[in-house]
Amino acid sequence: MTEPISQTRVVQAGSMSALWQKLRRRFFNREPNPFYAGLQFSRSYDDLDPRTMAKEVVSATERRKRAQREYLQRHPTYNVSLYIFSPSNPIRRACQYLVGPGRGRQRVEGAEPNKLLWYSFSAFIYAAIVAMVLLACIATPLYQRDYFRAHQFSVRNWFTLTDLGFALLFTVEALIKIIADGCFWTPNAYFRGSWGLIDGTVLVTLWIDVISSLLNKGDVSRAIGAFKALRALRLLNVSDNARDTFHSVVVLGGWKVVSVGDSVSYARANGADCLNRPPLSPSAFSSHSPFTDSTSSMAK
Repeated sequence: MTEPISQTRVVQAGSMSALWQKLRRRFFNREPNPFYAGLQFSRSYDDLDPRTMAKEVVSATERRKRAQREYLQRHPTYNVSLYIFSPSNPIRRACQYLVGPGRGRQRVEGAEPNKLLWYSFSAFIYAAIVAMVLLACIATPLYQRDYFRAHQFSVRNWFTLTDLGFALLFTVEALIKIIADGCFWTPNAYFRGSWGLIDGTVLVTLWIDVISSLLNKGDVSRAIGAFKALRALRLLNVSDNARDTFHSVVVLGGWKVVSVGDSVSYARANGADCLNRPPLSPSAFSSHSPFTDSTSSMAK
């Protein structure tokens, strides 16, 4: 006598499983983003003569511009800063008149900065940066000790209040740039560029210093006090040559050192001869750095 075949019950995915699949598609199965991908050449970089190389660059640039247009058509909300401000939003366009692109040299689907407003706002920020660094050089720990010996202690001293004012000013500056170009997941995202990341780091350390001074009644640890040295990095914003030199030497150079170190470690782990291998192509580094600031704008 044959036993009846038991029916298989189909269990549908629960809410947690659906959420996990959604997160997995969001972060692990993402399609390539043409706004942050390097130029793709049809042949090896070293096999091209200068004339052919120029043609390859033009062709690769056109392919990337086309890919960018198609990407925006498939993802119309991609160029929405903070998931609120669309490219045509009047608040976002007003912020774009004040500041330049957060990444790249031309803004994608946005308003170009008004030169008068842009230069005026930049000059005001540069003056504030210089003043912040000068006051940080004056208000050293020794100066603060002598100041509190001569005056009655209060958290409302002039150097804490000035740091609070600078923190508020640079927070407003960061908000304007984030609204204008987005935070991270937009074509000209502010924190996608190396300078936006550096400015954000300095701003966070500035707030840590101010809050620690207010809560601990002026008793700040040496580790937090050392954050003041990072403020000097913002002085590099005053000069374009200083920014380009710092970016080429420290940011891209550091990324190349890390890439070479990883390649050597991998070769040693697999028993390869690291000294006799051919040199790596420069294109192996330039197109994969996460801090590359050059972004090709879309053709109108």
